[in-house]
Amino acid sequence: MKNKSATTIFLVFGLLLSSIAIVQADERPPPNSKPLSLILKSVEEQESGSISEAEFDDGLWEVKVCATDGCQKLYINPKSGREKRRKRIDSDEIPPTNVLILSTIIQSFEARKLGTITDVEFDEGFWDVELLKRGQGIELAIDSMTGEERS
Repeated sequence: MKNKSATTIFLVFGLLLSSIAIVQADERPPPNSKPLSLILKSVEEQESGSISEAEFDDGLWEVKVCATDGCQKLYINPKSGREKRRKRIDSDEIPPTNVLILSTIIQSFEARKLGTITDVEFDEGFWDVELLKRGQGIELAIDSMTGEERS
C-alpha cells in the first residue's frame, strides 16, 4: 500500500515538473527570432505613442503601445517581426517623453548577453526587465533616464 502511494506521489510530482518545463520553454522566443530591440524599434517607428510593455506569450511578442487616446496591444511574430493582429486595451502608465528609447536600452542588454529577455514593463519610472538564463528567471530594474540597472 505504501509503495503505491509513493509511486503515485512521484508520478504526480514528475508530471508537474514536466508541465513547468514545457511552460518555461514556451515563454522563450524561438532561437531564430529577431532580437527584441529590432521588433521594438520597428514599433517605435510605425506607431504614434509610447511602448509601455513587451511580453513574450503564446508564441508572440505582445507589445503595448499607449497614446493620449488609449492603448493598443500589438501581437507580433518573433521570427518575421510582422504584426499578426491588435486590440484596444485599458490605459496603462505611459513612460514620459524625455526617457531613453526602449529599443536602445534593450539593445544594450542584448549585447551584454545576460539572458533571453521575456518581459519588459514600465513601472514608476523604471523598466522592469525579466530574463531567462539556463532556465533561471532574472529580474532587473532599469532606470528609464540612464539605462542603468538600479542597485
